[in-house]
Amino acid sequence: MGPLRALGVRVEIVALPVGDYLVADGVLVERKTVCDLHDSVVQERYWLQLGRLRRSCDRPYLLVEGVDVDRGRLGRESIRGVYLATLEMGVPIIRSADGPDSARWLRRLAIRAGITRRRPDRPAYDQRPNRKEDPAEAVLAAVPGISARLSRALLTEFGSVAGVIEAGPQRWLRVEGVGRARGEALAKALL
Repeated sequence: MGPLRALGVRVEIVALPVGDYLVADGVLVERKTVCDLHDSVVQERYWLQLGRLRRSCDRPYLLVEGVDVDRGRLGRESIRGVYLATLEMGVPIIRSADGPDSARWLRRLAIRAGITRRRPDRPAYDQRPNRKEDPAEAVLAAVPGISARLSRALLTEFGSVAGVIEAGPQRWLRVEGVGRARGEALAKALL
């Protein structure tokens, strides 16, 4: 709150049912540090939070705070898959270096929200996609060589992304379609 107040932003502390910051009417921001982003995906909180965020407002944003996106439990390819799946779900990602930088982003969002309003008659190409795919499936399918069909097979076998990670490379090979090369790609991305 200090960095926001230092920028002259009026801050009101209230418990929000969804998101971390209500920047303006219809504009919600979920803030995560890089480590929390990794942990929330592994612990299977992230996709539920993101889904609630999308349903709760017209303009959801994810603000990721921290310099190195790879500093966490997910592999380099997996975290990039999370980013792409988030964007495909229609949630813009804002990258921030630290708390003061996050405050500057939040202030700028509030200013823009007062200036720009989405028109109700937006053309089709300007609308958020309405994706119904399973986010866990999208995370696994983001790994090179892993198709949507194979990601569904892995989720059926192990129950969740965390279950796949916990199972490890030897057990992945038991799933039809996962050979040495795909197992190595999964290991590189998830471990």
